[in-house]
Amino acid sequence: MTDSMTIITPQRRPGIGLIAAWRRRELLLMFVRRHIFSRYRQMFLGILWSVAEPLGSLLILTFVFGFVIKVDTGGLPYPLFAFSGLVGWWVFSKTTTAVTSSLLDNIGVISKVYFPRIILPLAVVGRELFDALILVGILLAISLVYGFVPHWQVLVLPLILLGAALLGLGCGLILAPLTVKFRDVRHILSLVLQAGMYATPIVYSATLVPAAIEPLYQMNPMYWIVEATRWALLNTPFALTLSSWISIGLSIAIVGAGLAVFGRLERISVDVQ
Repeated sequence: MTDSMTIITPQRRPGIGLIAAWRRRELLLMFVRRHIFSRYRQMFLGILWSVAEPLGSLLILTFVFGFVIKVDTGGLPYPLFAFSGLVGWWVFSKTTTAVTSSLLDNIGVISKVYFPRIILPLAVVGRELFDALILVGILLAISLVYGFVPHWQVLVLPLILLGAALLGLGCGLILAPLTVKFRDVRHILSLVLQAGMYATPIVYSATLVPAAIEPLYQMNPMYWIVEATRWALLNTPFALTLSSWISIGLSIAIVGAGLAVFGRLERISVDVQ
């Protein structure tokens, strides 16, 4: 009787795993549900934190920029102006942070059980989109309080926020494998996101940006997410320019690069702990 040996060799070309993730979509949905329930488990306020946290941030920003500094908002109530900008930014920043940590937070699982690793970042995107629905509900409530009845373009708002989530997914996929090896990537990301928030017209109007740097300033993909959100909810002026198309192309490139980098580097995450 001869012994047999099976040799498992890696694929010649690393794959992204989206097709495999679709085939195991039940597992993906299970991770999404787990992330949603675990986020607010053993919290005194539970899911109410998804309301209390953004409202608390809004109160602070309204006091500082609305009453103390008195930023010009073009006649819009500052709480509505700020919150309409914050919603898209929160979706992007939280998605980026969550996707960046998705491999490291589940290193114990991926080192023992095989499944398409792309499921982990996609699951946290699902969780952040769930929270985004709550943020949209708060935003609509605030707009009604101030007498702003949304127009037809509010139907485009979910697509705008989905774009913010996809941009966050692309950025996070680039950083997720690196975070497993270099744990301080998350701390650097936190500082970059803080700077990015003030480089985006969220707490101030884009009209305050000097004309000399406006074309470069508008290449920030989140500039268009914020401005499109205000257009969808408040019917503010919105027009696509050359900078906007460059920004859209950059966003697509970031998502594509994220998928490619993640597909190539996620394999090393099992070996680095």
